[in-house]
Amino acid sequence: MKKVLVMGGSYFIGKHVVNTLKETYDVTILNRGSKPFNDALVKEIVCDRNDEALLKKSLSPYAFNYIIDISGFTKTQSKTFVESLNLINLEKFIYISTSAAYNIQTLTPPFKETDTLGGDSPFKDYAKNKIEAEDYLIETIPNDKLVILRPPIVYGEDNYILRERLIFHLIEQDLPIYIPVSNNKISFVYVKDLARDIKRFIENEISPGIYNVGNREPLSFLDWVNLCASVMNKAPNIRFIDNNHPNYDVRYYFPFFDYDNILSVNKIKEQAPFETPIIEGLQAAYKDYQTIKHTIKMSNKMLNMRELIANENH
Repeated sequence: MKKVLVMGGSYFIGKHVVNTLKETYDVTILNRGSKPFNDALVKEIVCDRNDEALLKKSLSPYAFNYIIDISGFTKTQSKTFVESLNLINLEKFIYISTSAAYNIQTLTPPFKETDTLGGDSPFKDYAKNKIEAEDYLIETIPNDKLVILRPPIVYGEDNYILRERLIFHLIEQDLPIYIPVSNNKISFVYVKDLARDIKRFIENEISPGIYNVGNREPLSFLDWVNLCASVMNKAPNIRFIDNNHPNYDVRYYFPFFDYDNILSVNKIKEQAPFETPIIEGLQAAYKDYQTIKHTIKMSNKMLNMRELIANENH
């Protein structure tokens, strides 16, 4: 049985990747152990990937066929990781990058894989570090074995980031949803579709390379909120807000930055055309939300921003 290593395999994306692969492959996950996977089909290595000595010691007994790096954010992390691996049996190295890498100041969406990266990203160091990690891997891993995926907004079950769960919470509590008046469009990818595409790369259904992943059609902020509401059968209380207001920070009243984050996915769809309709993905996400909704807690910054907006727009 071929051996797979998933870096960061207990949470959102990693959890779904592991569950997609564990019946077919010998899967090992490596993370800090704060959330054990607790599955007889999955081996677990407890290690902080930033501890170079421990990482090398932890990985030295293994030679994996497939490596999926979900938790790598910087060039230093990628370099330390690669230098800790025995690559003798390597068939595919899959790195999860980000759509935030694109230079939004110079580009017209939809962004293509060949478009320029960098610029003044609203994601700041996160985007810069991901680009540097990509560059290192391109220089280090043979191109016939390297896959770099640039997902947009990932949604679905187990999404601990307050995105669709925030909207479900606000609708359920009859609280206003503040949407930037710019009403930008963004691309989405269902977490299980992303996991299935990763499996397709492993099984050579998709050739190696750099790929955007996601749904073919982007959604405006309003359309997305209305879809979230539709799976709840409840009307949302929507208020449009001036996103240029000097006192308002969009990320503390809405889950996304206010720019058009739209990806061209023609390249991957030519080889893997299937995608889950977003209404079905949101239905699954809402069902999952109902099991954890008692844990939802908005940050103090979010609560303070909502109070400020409410007071100024009563």
